[in-house]
Amino acid sequence: MKKIYRRNKALFILSVILIFLNVGIVFIWIKTDLFKGIIEVNQTLGRSLITIDTVLIGFSYTALNTMLSFSNNDEFNNVDKDGYIDKYYNGVYISITWFFIALLLGVITGYSNLGEKNHWIFMAQFLVNLDAFSFFGLTLIRFRNLINWVRKNKIRKLKQ
Repeated sequence: MKKIYRRNKALFILSVILIFLNVGIVFIWIKTDLFKGIIEVNQTLGRSLITIDTVLIGFSYTALNTMLSFSNNDEFNNVDKDGYIDKYYNGVYISITWFFIALLLGVITGYSNLGEKNHWIFMAQFLVNLDAFSFFGLTLIRFRNLINWVRKNKIRKLKQ
């Protein structure tokens, strides 16, 4: 368990931060009128969020495909066997999962009147999107580091 935490530390820390942030946002939403009137809740908004979610799911799958293409690199495979590449895969898997959950909530808010009648469904969709965007952003940053590492190793091999 300690190894899993150490290898995925950034994902765990982001998860804890997002849990506290989500609880805080829900608490503010329930106890105050701070969010009232900021966003017009309607089916068009739900459909727009569906579009954003599907595009970002596609980007996440593309990142996953790119990571799989690195598997023809021997050094990458050795590091992957030791489990150090899991943190990259896990970030993509988590963001895809959150985007898919947001997409399902978007179907409810975009194609039925339930979202307009029950505003908590929109709030849940926004929070899930916030979480998905956060994991997606972290994954992009880490993915850039992974690409730089693979390129550096490839250049080093070419010089030998």
